[in-house]
Amino acid sequence: MFKANPNFLLREVAGEAVLVPVGEAGIFENSVISLNETCRFLWQLFQEPRTLEDVIAEARKEYSDPDGEMEQGIYDFIREYLKYGLLKEE
Repeated sequence: MFKANPNFLLREVAGEAVLVPVGEAGIFENSVISLNETCRFLWQLFQEPRTLEDVIAEARKEYSDPDGEMEQGIYDFIREYLKYGLLKEE
């Protein structure tokens, strides 16, 4: 199960979704992270602990996947966000 790191808050800045570090934010201490629409959707799902399979199922309800790349994209999102401490494994 994976969950969003509570040290990052989703905010709207000039119509753009960004993650703002609060508390212990490591390398992102003095920066914000811009999210595209898909990353924002995934970030919001991970506000509660979720499995990879659960997130894929939710994403399929929201987005079409004609090229069959969604699963790999979600896997890459999780891997990168874990690497930088934005997601935590529970």
